[in-house]
Amino acid sequence: MNIIEANKVKSLTLWVRIALGVTLLCYLTNAFLGALNQDEGWYLYAARQMMEGFIPHKDFFFTQGKLMPAVYACFGWAWSFAGILGGRLFTALLAFLAICIASRTTKVSLTSITERKMGQLACIAFLGVNLWYTYFTTIPKTYALCSLGIAGALWALSQIRQSDNKLPNFFAVLAGVVLALLVDIRFSMGVLLPIVLAWLFWNRQQIGPKTWIWFSVAASVTIALLMLPELLFWREAFLEAQAFHAAREPLGMMGAIGCLARVMRFNSLLCFVLILLGWGWITRQFVTSHEHTLRDTFPLLWGGMAIALMAVHLLAPVPYDDYWVPAMLPLAMASAVLMQRLSLGILQTHGGAVLLFVALALTVCASPIAQDWLVAGHDRFWVQKKAKPDLFILRDVARQVRAEAARLGEDTLWTQDTYLAVEAGLRVPTGLEMGPFSKPQAFKPTSKLAVWSGYTYALSFPSLAPDPMRDTKIDSLRAAYGRILLTETFFGQGGTQLFVAERTMP
Repeated sequence: MNIIEANKVKSLTLWVRIALGVTLLCYLTNAFLGALNQDEGWYLYAARQMMEGFIPHKDFFFTQGKLMPAVYACFGWAWSFAGILGGRLFTALLAFLAICIASRTTKVSLTSITERKMGQLACIAFLGVNLWYTYFTTIPKTYALCSLGIAGALWALSQIRQSDNKLPNFFAVLAGVVLALLVDIRFSMGVLLPIVLAWLFWNRQQIGPKTWIWFSVAASVTIALLMLPELLFWREAFLEAQAFHAAREPLGMMGAIGCLARVMRFNSLLCFVLILLGWGWITRQFVTSHEHTLRDTFPLLWGGMAIALMAVHLLAPVPYDDYWVPAMLPLAMASAVLMQRLSLGILQTHGGAVLLFVALALTVCASPIAQDWLVAGHDRFWVQKKAKPDLFILRDVARQVRAEAARLGEDTLWTQDTYLAVEAGLRVPTGLEMGPFSKPQAFKPTSKLAVWSGYTYALSFPSLAPDPMRDTKIDSLRAAYGRILLTETFFGQGGTQLFVAERTMP
């Protein structure tokens, strides 16, 4: 390596460290300032239930696989004492590890040390300097753990080419087990298994003729071990939870287009991918003369996995934009390699690193996620600023609710704002574990304390359409809990009015 090349590598190494630092900053900012989301409550409450020995589907209603709350329950000692913030910081740690693993794995498809450094830098920047990705992998949902699992599986697959005649089967088994585990986190992750299986089968002459068989057996056995208890012992509750997603009222084609437009608006990576593909098509740089090796097929695998994940979620009855979050990790890896393959010379220099960061920084400043940190909405011409970040308001209200519960000698809080119960360290009545997504049940004012907001009784089950009986149900709630202890005009997701009340009905 000559002096010029050594200086370039040194400069890019510095930029990789800067990128990791910016990524940490984005995660910490989202953890403290990010808008609250109802899903945070029932995911963390499910984890807390498992810490107490209860099992999803068997003991309480839960619409996803049991592995995510199980992992959070195992590490409950590290986050539960800090409530929602603790859950967010733990989630962000998982996602940060996923980015680190993915960026290092990206180098497997690049040759020179300069290309590898720039590919690593691009992968980190695409994910870490992306408020949409970092926000949805900070709030406790399934996406961070899924991203970590995908990154780990792709690392295992990248090791196959480097191993001897025996180890390819080990790494194939490892990848199969990890990807199968993802199915018990989020069932749509199962679409990754046939993609990887097809890649292994296609490259069987280079990695071993039986590698794809070992992968298949490992994945099949893992899924069987995970799913058989639910299908054998509490099948009805398990299948009912899965039917919940299919029963939602579909948005149709225009709704899907609207969700896709929202993804494009929030996520700069997709725009960058389109630019790269357009540049490659115009310049015909996709046509290469060198002999294709296993290394050249990794970006195709990563891109195929991203496309499969995006497609299966786009076909959902309600294709929320955040469903695409796990697809961004393999897409970022493929894009980082594509950027090097297109021979964009300026992007392989110190100036290119600066240009990349400036472009991504501008997207951060323009992101609606950043606006949600400080802005509560608009009043005609004027922007309405938040008095406090959502999380700080939640902590203030939870502190007062906890004090009222202690005064009344109560450990259960009737509420569908489950994140408030998590933050206050209180239980919710059986059947309300999933907050506004809970199954309908007869109202029983057994708790001495209740909290309701704009999300209470907002949805009808299972279509999740607006509940036409909401006003009547709220009136019943007000009649049972007639003594208002506290009101908060801007609370939680969407900034609705919240009431804390004490039961007056005997």
